[in-house]
Amino acid sequence: MFEELRIAQYRFTLEAGEQGLELPAWKASTFRGAFGHVFKRLSCMHPEQACSSCTALSYCAYPYIFETRPDQEDGFMGKYDQVPRPYLFEVPQDKQTHYEAGDLLTFDLRLFGKAIDYAPLFVTAFKELGREGIGKGRKPFRLIHVENRDEYNGKHRSMYMNLESGIVHQPVVLTGKEIIERERARIDGAGGVEKVMIFFETPLRLKWKGQYTTDVQFSVLFRTFLRRMTGLLQFHHDVQPEWPIRELVERAERVRLVEKRVKWLDYDRYSVRQDVKMKMGGVVGWAVYEGEIAEFLPWLKAAEHTHVGKNTAFDLGRVRVLR
Repeated sequence: MFEELRIAQYRFTLEAGEQGLELPAWKASTFRGAFGHVFKRLSCMHPEQACSSCTALSYCAYPYIFETRPDQEDGFMGKYDQVPRPYLFEVPQDKQTHYEAGDLLTFDLRLFGKAIDYAPLFVTAFKELGREGIGKGRKPFRLIHVENRDEYNGKHRSMYMNLESGIVHQPVVLTGKEIIERERARIDGAGGVEKVMIFFETPLRLKWKGQYTTDVQFSVLFRTFLRRMTGLLQFHHDVQPEWPIRELVERAERVRLVEKRVKWLDYDRYSVRQDVKMKMGGVVGWAVYEGEIAEFLPWLKAAEHTHVGKNTAFDLGRVRVLR
C-alpha cells in the first residue's frame, strides 16, 4: 500500500509581542504567505533569477518545498507542471483574530518524506518572521516552543524552546506501515466495518471531469486521495507505487454515499507573487458511506494526516473519519 510514507508533525507555539497580533480568521493563508517569503530569503542562493531557470534548482530548498516540479512525465501523475507540496499547515479553527500582548497561538506543521530534513530551516524561518512581524500592521511575535509530535503513537519530543536555545532535530516520524498495521488490527478487532462518517473540516477542493464539485461520492474522494498519495510517494519518497488502480477504483465505486450535509465555503486569498486575489473554496460538512469499506480504512486514516484535494498546504482538505 503506502508503507514507505513518512510523516513528521511539529507544533509551533507563538507569543504575541507588545503590540499584540491582528490576524484574519483564516490564518493558514497568512502564515503560509509570510513564511514563504522569509523561507525564500533564507534559502535562495540566486534571488535575481527565476527558480525555473536557476542553476541551483536541483538542490535548493525553496523550489523543492514551495514550487515542487516533476522531473519525469510518466506514471499515474501524468504530464503536470506541479506535484503535491511536501508540507501543510493546520491552524486553529476558532476564528480568533485579535491577540493581546503575551497571548499564545499554536499551529501545526506537517512535513512528508524528504522534506522532514528541512524542519530546522522551517523553525529558523519562523524565528525570523517573528522579528519581522505578521498580519495587519506586521506586528512581531516570539517563537517560544516547537515540539515534534506523533499523536497517533503518543510520542512527543521538544525540538526548540525560546530564542536562546538551539534547534535539536531528532525527528519523531509516523510511517505508513504503522498506520496500515494499526488500522488492520482495529478492523479485525471490530469484526469488519461497513459504514463510516467523514467530516470535511476545512474546505475540500474536489475536481471531477475538470470542474470543482460538491458531489462527495466515495469514488471521487478516493480517486483524489489516491492521486495525492501517489504524488507524495513518487516525488517526496522516491517510491514508484505499483497499485492495481483500476481494481481499487472499481471497488471504491461500489461504496455508497447514503447521507450527506455539505455546503460550499469560500476563502479569499491574495497572492503577492502573482498579484491576484483568489477564491479558494471547497466543500465543508459531513457524509456517510456504506458498503465494503474495510480495505479503504487505512487510506482514510492516512488522509487525516495528509489531507485531500487541492491547496492542502493552506490547511484545506482536512478530514476526520468516524466509524
